[in-house]
Amino acid sequence: MIDRLLRPPVVLAYHGVGPPQADPARLLIEPDLLESHIRFLQGRGYRFLTAEELLDEGPPGPRTAVLTFDDGFRNWLTVTAPLLRRLGVRGTFYVCPELLGGRHWHLDGEEGRLLDESEARELFEAGMELGSHTLSHPDLRLLDGGELSRELEESKSEVERLTGRPCRTLAYPYGLYDERVVSAARAAGYELAFAWLPGPWRPLEAPRLPAPPRNGARRLALKLAGLRRPGR
Repeated sequence: MIDRLLRPPVVLAYHGVGPPQADPARLLIEPDLLESHIRFLQGRGYRFLTAEELLDEGPPGPRTAVLTFDDGFRNWLTVTAPLLRRLGVRGTFYVCPELLGGRHWHLDGEEGRLLDESEARELFEAGMELGSHTLSHPDLRLLDGGELSRELEESKSEVERLTGRPCRTLAYPYGLYDERVVSAARAAGYELAFAWLPGPWRPLEAPRLPAPPRNGARRLALKLAGLRRPGR
């Protein structure tokens, strides 16, 4: 029954990977739970693509999964990338260039550290994909025209400087956007932009499903089948 209810593509949204202690914002998932999500999808014949590979394939096909990670956590390099390589998959990691080398605003300690520039480049060189999460993670709907353009255009340019290749995809901070934000993303040259929660597939308003940060494959299966609230 669950397999019949899955809808392509499965685009999962994560943040950091690490222990849940002192994480009231529920931004961290333990590595074994992340692995259980991936193995669940692999066991059902899903192909894993990055966001750019999804673009290049055209319309999303059946049994396609995309792993996305937001905010620029340093534990992506130390924990997430080795785990993904061991499982034979790649992910798309959305960074905020102005925040590189800093700390996450919701987490203390080692788990709150963000990648610096050299670490972000190392993540890319390890085979992972980098995308734009804007320059500084604002609610884009609240910005004036100049600020909005700067957040989108300069972030894109900075990611391109880090990787040496075009930055084609964007994840809206908090998943929030409106028609003006979508127009600005299009003008900045993005081809795919991710929002939040399920919905119709539109390239600059593409839905993602927040992965359950405290639960494994069973809870993920229920969410994919629509039997759990998407945001929980």
